[in-house]
Amino acid sequence: MQGTALKRPNWDSIVNRTVSAYNIISKSINPANLYNIELTSSQIKVLATFVERDCYSMTELSQMLSVTLPTMTAMVDRLMQNGMVKRHRNENDRRVVLVKLTPEGKKVIDTIMTIRKQEIEKLFQMLSPQEVALFVDSIEQVAQLLKKARGTQAEKTNLS
Repeated sequence: MQGTALKRPNWDSIVNRTVSAYNIISKSINPANLYNIELTSSQIKVLATFVERDCYSMTELSQMLSVTLPTMTAMVDRLMQNGMVKRHRNENDRRVVLVKLTPEGKKVIDTIMTIRKQEIEKLFQMLSPQEVALFVDSIEQVAQLLKKARGTQAEKTNLS
């Protein structure tokens, strides 16, 4: 399927169906009213990146979340004001600004991830074992396709 261009009418329909499905998944797994925190969904996404690693450069964060460096700077500024992250300079290269969770930020993202897991468990209890297996296989395939597409996009950007 790689390199195959979809016709415009099909493309619009596929994009609309994808956005609709994404919104349903997002609302089902991330019900905002459960968190009881004063953070935007974008700020939560920033915090969630720290589940994988302790520390990121500002450039890494902006690339991972597909936002400009100035946008990421503003997001990190707000998270710093809320006591969720701290910045420091890389000892080897003072030009590089590193971002790390504070203990409060770690506590908040741990709570969010616990709630997400609980919500997913509740959803799975409403499904048959076969449906759970289908869901997990499908979402893992989607994740791999997105990772592949992001890698291809990054390669094109780096070649430009």
